[in-house]
Amino acid sequence: MFHYHINPDSETPIYRQLADQINAQIRSGALKAGTQLPTVREMAEKLHLSCGTIKHVYDRLQEMGDIEMTRRRGTFVKYVRKETDSRKHQAMHAIDSMIKKLMELDFSPAEIQIFLNLKMREWGLRWSGIRIAVVTDFPEAAPAIEKQLAQIGNVHINLCPLSQLREYPYMIDEQSDVILASVEDSQKLSYLLPESEKLIRIAFCAAPENISTLCACTGKIGVLCESQAFYDMLFSRLPPPLCKNVRRLKEDSSWEEADVLVMAEGYETTCSEEIRQQLSAFRGEKSVLEFAYRLDEGSMLYLAERINKLRDERQQWPGMLQL
Repeated sequence: MFHYHINPDSETPIYRQLADQINAQIRSGALKAGTQLPTVREMAEKLHLSCGTIKHVYDRLQEMGDIEMTRRRGTFVKYVRKETDSRKHQAMHAIDSMIKKLMELDFSPAEIQIFLNLKMREWGLRWSGIRIAVVTDFPEAAPAIEKQLAQIGNVHINLCPLSQLREYPYMIDEQSDVILASVEDSQKLSYLLPESEKLIRIAFCAAPENISTLCACTGKIGVLCESQAFYDMLFSRLPPPLCKNVRRLKEDSSWEEADVLVMAEGYETTCSEEIRQQLSAFRGEKSVLEFAYRLDEGSMLYLAERINKLRDERQQWPGMLQL
C-alpha cells in the first residue's frame, strides 16, 4: 500500500514528490479515511529518507486536510472522498503528471502551453463539427453539394478530386471524419485509405427536370464547365439525337453560336467576374439552365443517420476518439 517512487534527480523537491503521491492516493480513495499511515521513523526507514523530510511531508498533508496527526494515537487519513471532488483532483493529478513528463523531455512552459492549445483546438473541432470529405472530379458541382450537405448542420466540407487522393491518400484520412464517394470511386478508394471504415458509398443524381428541359431544346447547347469530367457526365445523360447539338464551352470560348447555355447549379457564385458579366448578357437574349448534380435523397438520409450516430458516440465517449 505504501509504495512510492522518489526520483532524486528530479527538479521537484523530494518532499513534494512524496506528498503529491500520498495526496493522490487519498483523494482518489486508494487510501480511505481512517487508514493509519506509518510513523515518521517507519516511513523514513522504508524510503531511505530523513525523518525531517517525512515530517515535512506529513505537515503539508495535514495542512491540506488529508491527514490528522496525534501525539499518542498516530497518523491517520482524515479526508473523506466525494465523487465530484475525486474527479476534479484526478483530473488535476493527470494534468500534473502530463506536465511533469513534458518537462522531463526538456520542453519549456511556453512550448507546453502551445502543445495544449493545439490539442484543445483539435479536440474542439472534433466536438463542434463533423469534417466531411467529398470525393468528386466535378469542381463545378461544389456549390450545390456544399449547400446540400450544410442542411445536416455543423459540418465542415472539403471536396477532393480522386486523382489527388491517389497521390496523397493519408491527407484525406487524417483531415476527415467521413469520406463520401460514388460506388465506382469508393471501390478504388477502399484500397488506398488507411481507415476505410470512414468511407461512405453514396449515389449522385441529376435532377430529372433538368434532363427533361434539355431534351426539349431544339437549338445548339453550350456547356460551360471547368472540367472535361463534368461535360462527359452531362453528355452521357442525354439521348443520342441531342448529343450532336452539344459542345463544351470554356471561359475564353465564344458563346454566340449557343442557343442554350448549361452550367452546374451554383457555378455562377464561384466563377470570375468576367464570366458573370457574360452570363448576364447571355440571359438577356437567350436561355441559361443550371444543371443540378447532387446526392440523391436516399444517400442524404443515410448520411444524416451516420453523422448523428457519430455525434452521439463522441458526446458519450470522447476519450475513445483517435487523434
